[in-house]
Amino acid sequence: MGKSRFYLGDVGNGAAMKLVVNMIMGSMMASFSEGLLLSEKVGLDPSILVEVISQGAISAPMYSMKGPSMVQSLYPTAFPLKHQQKVQNLPTRFIYWGIQYVS
Repeated sequence: MGKSRFYLGDVGNGAAMKLVVNMIMGSMMASFSEGLLLSEKVGLDPSILVEVISQGAISAPMYSMKGPSMVQSLYPTAFPLKHQQKVQNLPTRFIYWGIQYVS
């Protein structure tokens, strides 16, 4: 998550924060993937898109790190899909059922 430490209160809140961060990261990568494909479909060079993004307001280290391999259609496993699906679905379930996340 980073190099800083944050006091998050009750036991389990650290795990909840990690879940939220992972959910946001998954959404960012999905949007980034769609943007790369769209740039290619409209005739732009996706590798230049990665550079443009890296210098703008939406710059994120994840884009610079993963972007070049995604442009080349190389997708080394870093986080299994079954885990990402769990991360993406859990917050929705918690909200729907009114469950407070506790590890």
